[in-house]
Amino acid sequence: MRTQVAVFVDAGYLFALGSIAMTGQTSKREKIGIKSEVFLTEIKSLARQLTGAKPLLRVYWYETSTSNRVLGNEHVQIGQTNELKLRIVPLHQHNFRTAVTSAIARDLAELGRNGAISDALLLARNDALRTGVEFSQSYGVRVHMLEIFAETDSEFSALCSEADTNTAWRRENVEKFLIEQDLTSVAEYETIIRSQAHSPPVDRHFSSEPVMEPQALDREIPDETRDAIHGVVIEYIEQLYDEELEACMGYWRNGRGVPNSYDKSLLFECRNALERNLTEDERVVMRSSFREFVVERVQGDDDSQSSSRQPEDLL
Repeated sequence: MRTQVAVFVDAGYLFALGSIAMTGQTSKREKIGIKSEVFLTEIKSLARQLTGAKPLLRVYWYETSTSNRVLGNEHVQIGQTNELKLRIVPLHQHNFRTAVTSAIARDLAELGRNGAISDALLLARNDALRTGVEFSQSYGVRVHMLEIFAETDSEFSALCSEADTNTAWRRENVEKFLIEQDLTSVAEYETIIRSQAHSPPVDRHFSSEPVMEPQALDREIPDETRDAIHGVVIEYIEQLYDEELEACMGYWRNGRGVPNSYDKSLLFECRNALERNLTEDERVVMRSSFREFVVERVQGDDDSQSSSRQPEDLL
């Protein structure tokens, strides 16, 4: 086995949790930029620290590619940065996180099986990585988990029990290389998005719409269509991190509707499920069910934690 370390970066996780750490809420993906050279310096420094200065094989950067996302200059920059390997991952229908997770697990296991690495540093957090971690470890690879703590009371994920070491980055770490940025032209960007997705023009301020429009919901929508939308929304929510759910709850304390970044992804997922664009009434159903199911999940998690307390904890 070669004495080398490979780094695996789930870009979606990095931007989602990094934006929460910096701003307290999930920002639109295109509004968060990255200084790739600074990021590379920081991740390589951590890799040396964790592995005893073993040489770096490369840093794998995983991004999903969908018909409603433009891979722009930032991705070209990442792809042209030495030692950063851009991997564009095809989207799994209805499940964007599974696509990246599967790609990371596959590469991790394959590099371990081939004896190409002795250590792996994972900037990701998804329990579905467990199989890839266990498989690579069976070939002697040491696995180092790196997570982003967006809140002061954040805890390591369940996957930490499988890792050889666990490290957390906080706001002071991610703000070195993540930056908030304004789009050069929001209108131009969303025109490109709509033309790629073949969808009709959508007001870019739709995230400020009321959560529910009772008159619209009273209109006839077939039960099978409503169930299909609910199914997509539920599966989508199951893939969100706890910090993202809490950020949505915080968003609703001061605003209405679905945060813009989630709304676009949900519209894409529902369009795939129904094999057509949603009507205005169906969009209302999608957005209202998103809020309803997020609140249910957050409250359910809180109730579960309360019921698991010992009697003496409740005194």
